[in-house]
Amino acid sequence: MRQSSFIASSLLPHLRHAASALATYLGPFWDVRKYRPERHYMRGPGPKWREKHLSQHASSARGI
Repeated sequence: MRQSSFIASSLLPHLRHAASALATYLGPFWDVRKYRPERHYMRGPGPKWREKHLSQHASSARGI
């Protein structure tokens, strides 16, 4: 019993280190399904928005 507990206690730090290294290596692959807002930032209004709103702005400016 003493020998098995000695082996387990001596292997435990190595197993923890290996698990930590594996988690660090595979971290980006595990992170695929998480939503990251900084990866989906808004770049501003698109051409459809400009077409709609600039035409409304131009027509209201003509009425002045």
